[in-house]
Amino acid sequence: MKKIIILLSCLIVTATVSTQAQGWNVVNFPVSENINGASFLGEDTAFFVTKNGKLIRSFDKLKSFDTFNSAPGISLEDVHFLNSDIGFICGSKGTLMKTTDGGYTFEKINITDTIAWFFDVEMFDNKHGLVIGLSLNQKSPFTGISFRTADGGKTWTKTKPIGLGVSEIGYYNNEIIVQSFGRLNYSTDFGKTWESRQTVSGNPGRSFSFHGKTGIICGLKGMIAYTNDGGKIWLPSENKNDQKVYVASQMLNNSEGYIGGLKSTLLKTTDGGRNWSPELMAKSFDVYDLILVKNRIYAVGSEGGIIWKNAK
Repeated sequence: MKKIIILLSCLIVTATVSTQAQGWNVVNFPVSENINGASFLGEDTAFFVTKNGKLIRSFDKLKSFDTFNSAPGISLEDVHFLNSDIGFICGSKGTLMKTTDGGYTFEKINITDTIAWFFDVEMFDNKHGLVIGLSLNQKSPFTGISFRTADGGKTWTKTKPIGLGVSEIGYYNNEIIVQSFGRLNYSTDFGKTWESRQTVSGNPGRSFSFHGKTGIICGLKGMIAYTNDGGKIWLPSENKNDQKVYVASQMLNNSEGYIGGLKSTLLKTTDGGRNWSPELMAKSFDVYDLILVKNRIYAVGSEGGIIWKNAK
């Protein structure tokens, strides 16, 4: 296996805290590259991947950062760490890689579809995991593809097709949920078998989040919907805007949640997703991911944008 190593630099950066913009605080990220994915291990430890193939980590609540050029020429889309040593990254050109030393070195995992563009990788425990994306060598450019592991990432097996445009993985109450165009796909056996349910009007969603049976989903052409029964029935919200593209979501509890998207869009609900109001961001950037870490909600996105606020 070829290992992609090389530590670029250890950058000490102090997080700048602001008290403006509805409680949102700004973090000074070490590079102005798009942050496509993030993985937090509690409040202290976080890992980020960028569009230009970098892995960036922090062990002190985002006060300082280490920067690694982990996959030059690859658009890294997601990162997931089980602990401070073992983690996975995925992205374009069929890229799926594993580290066992906290990101200093990565081992490339051979996947049968090397043209695939992977968008999300998740480990559900020390053995079971899933990586999903698009198989670009098919007649349809939106053909979804997924691989599962049952041995901690040593080997990966291609699963049966679970829909078009698979884009996000969720894990709630021992149930895996994978989003595809117009549907949510559920598995209770770590991806061996799937049950598929249609979302609101079958519209293409890009992100979803649940807290108990309360859930939200958002996507293209201003799509926002909510559910109170775990996703069996979805209802459109009152904030339809065909000009908006939403790509991130996070529920805090049964009533409060956030969605984010392009053109510096960040919205909040206080009634379980029925209605949404705009949040004033402390820094303008496209929001690609929203992460809840204990009592903090983080928004990350374009040009190294990271903001956070106390959520509970």
